[in-house]
Amino acid sequence: MGLLADTLKNLVSRFIDLSVNERVKDYRSQFFRYQDMMTQVTIETDKALMTFSIAALAALAALNDNVFKPYGWLSFLTLTSFILVVVTVMMGYYVSKELIKDAQRIISDNFKKSLTTPLGQGLENVKFARLSEWLNRISLSLFVAGMILFVVLMGCYIRGV
Repeated sequence: MGLLADTLKNLVSRFIDLSVNERVKDYRSQFFRYQDMMTQVTIETDKALMTFSIAALAALAALNDNVFKPYGWLSFLTLTSFILVVVTVMMGYYVSKELIKDAQRIISDNFKKSLTTPLGQGLENVKFARLSEWLNRISLSLFVAGMILFVVLMGCYIRGV
């Protein structure tokens, strides 16, 4: 009777281990997949902001005296907005790099801690997360402001107001 009970316990524990382990693996896989997707979206957004901002700066440079003389302050504000977009995105890259290094440290610490510690435990406390979020908001806001200013500037230039 003892051998049969031990065998049943072993089978049940293996079944539970397999189902729990599969769930944990699935969770970790999904968690990191979505983290990677969020990172890719942020990178692509930053690339787009940089590309369009640099294009706007090039357009302003090409128009040169045609817009800067008659529309000085508007031209200056537009130029400044796009330059600040480039600066904040560049700062964001550095901050993101530091954020990722801290996230890797947390995941490694969790991996070394125990077999049952979730790898993502504590990732909500990763360094620079708030700063990264704010830099993303600031760069997007500056870009929108720059685009509005650019459209107004082009409207003034085309109409000759």
